Amino acid sequence: KEKKRRSKRVLSLCPLCVCVGGGATMIYSLYIYSRLGECVYYKDWTKKRAPTNPEEAFKLLYGLIFTMKAFISKIAPTMRDGTFQYFSTDTYKVHFFETPSMVKFILFTDPGSKDMREDLKRIYNFYIDFVVKNPLCVPNEVIRSEAFIAETDRAVLAINSNPNT
Repeated sequence: KEKKRRSKRVLSLCPLCVCVGGGATMIYSLYIYSRLGECVYYKDWTKKRAPTNPEEAFKLLYGLIFTMKAFISKIAPTMRDGTFQYFSTDTYKVHFFETPSMVKFILFTDPGSKDMREDLKRIYNFYIDFVVKNPLCVPNEVIRSEAFIAETDRAVLAINSNPNT
């Protein structure tokens, strides 16, 4: 007789690699918006070609997030409950993290992924270390820090290529 084992949380050595229940978490894309609402960073790890009109896509996503935040804050019974963290569809899950300085981090993953809030905070720490503390990076401008891009790519690709994450 074989007993069915309960799925356990598996932790990986990669700081962003955490999996629940043995299924892989696949990160599709990351967007970072400045406090002014401008997309300052976009990376898609799944698409072979860029969107035909990226500026329009950036504005649509920002509008969606803005609307979701406003909607959640209106219907939440308490202010603590009024924080928008993620929503899910049949094909993807959108995770949201906003910093105290109103910089917004938006992560698209597969619909079965766990809550990625801690992972977004780690990406935010990369942002602090390699963008905010970098005197060559201009606030509210497109992120061109090679160190930030490389560290974020390394962490996300480790998740996407590891079947145990």
